[in-house]
Amino acid sequence: MKTKAAVLYAIGQPLVIEELELEAPREKEILVKWVASGICHSDYSVRDGTLGLTLPAVLGHEGAGIVEAVGPGVTQLAVGDHVIVSLTPQCGNCVFCKEGKPYLCAQMSRGLTKGLQTDGSKRLKNSRGEEIGQLLALGTFSERTVVPAGTAVKVQHNLPLETACLIGCGVTTGVGAALNTVKINPGDSVAVIGCGGVGLSIIQGARIAGATTIIAIDPVAEKRLLAIEVGATHALDPSGENVVKQVRKMTGGGVHFAFEALGRKETIEQAWAMPRLTGTAVIVGVPKKDTMLELPVLGFFGEKHFKGSAYGSSVPSRDIPKYAEMFMSGELKLDALITQRIALEQVNEALDQMGRGEGARSVIGYS
Repeated sequence: MKTKAAVLYAIGQPLVIEELELEAPREKEILVKWVASGICHSDYSVRDGTLGLTLPAVLGHEGAGIVEAVGPGVTQLAVGDHVIVSLTPQCGNCVFCKEGKPYLCAQMSRGLTKGLQTDGSKRLKNSRGEEIGQLLALGTFSERTVVPAGTAVKVQHNLPLETACLIGCGVTTGVGAALNTVKINPGDSVAVIGCGGVGLSIIQGARIAGATTIIAIDPVAEKRLLAIEVGATHALDPSGENVVKQVRKMTGGGVHFAFEALGRKETIEQAWAMPRLTGTAVIVGVPKKDTMLELPVLGFFGEKHFKGSAYGSSVPSRDIPKYAEMFMSGELKLDALITQRIALEQVNEALDQMGRGEGARSVIGYS
C-alpha cells in the first residue's frame, strides 16, 4: 500500500513530502487512516535535535483516525472504529503499566528514540528501499500508518476527529498535568509559563479543577488573549517587569502551583520561584537532555515541591474518553487552540512558525 508522508532525513532540515510503501499490520497492530494530526512542539524538538530520534522517520504523534485493518491478536478494536492515539503502547505487562502508570510504559522507548514498532521493526520504506521509522511508533504526518493497537483508544463516532486529534498529546499532557499530576483545590492560585497548546490546556485543567486565580505568562499577545478565552484570569508579558515579582505580588506571596510548559532552563527556574511556601512547581515542558538547573535550596525547607509531569500522568484508556466527553459538552475548548488548519504539504511552514513562537496549534487535515 502507498501512503504520502512527511519524512525527516536530517536534523535541522525540512521534512520531505514523498510517497512511501506501507506494510500491513502484524500481530497486535492496526492500520489507521488519519483524519487529522496536530503539530506538537515535540515534533519541532525532533527536527531541531532537542529530542533524539533515529532518522529517517515520519514525525507526528497527535492523531485521530479510522481503523482500516487489524492484525492478529487485536480484540479490542475493529475495522471502522474511530480512534485517538496516545503516546504510550499501554502494554499492560511492564512494571509501570502494572503499577497503573502507563504514561511511563517501558515499550514506549523504542518508538521515542528509534522510531520502531514494539517488535523492534519498521513498517515503512521509501522508493529507494530505505526503512523509515515513525515517531513514537505513530508517524501521524502520513495519510496512513500502522501503529501498535495499545496506542489507540476508541472514541464515539460523532466526535469531530479533525479537532479532537489534539487530545492525543497536547490536551492530555496539559489537562492531565493539572488534574492528575497534582491536586488543585477549589480556590487555589495557578501560574502557567508558556501558552502554546500544552500551556493553554493546563489553564483549562486548572479552571476545571476550580482554581480561581489563573495567571497566564507569554510574550506573544495573541497567546495571552487565547489564554483569557480558555480560562485564565490574568495574563502577563514576561518581557516587561520582573515576572516572578509580579506573580508573587498579585497572589500575596506566591501561587499554589506554577506550571512550566516551555522546557527552558530560565523558565523552569522561574517556575520554582513563583510558588508560595508549601507550593509546587510542575515541569511539563521538555528541555534539552543536558540542561542543568540552579534552584535555591532554601525553598525546600519551606516545604516547596518540585515535580515533573510525563504525558499528564495519564491513563489514556481512562482519560482520552473523558476529555472527549468534556470537549463534546463544551467544558474543554479545543477549537480555540487551533490557529490554522493546513495540508500536509504546509508542514514545514507550520513548524517554522512554531519555532518563532507563533500561534497555538496547527492541524493537518487529510481528505
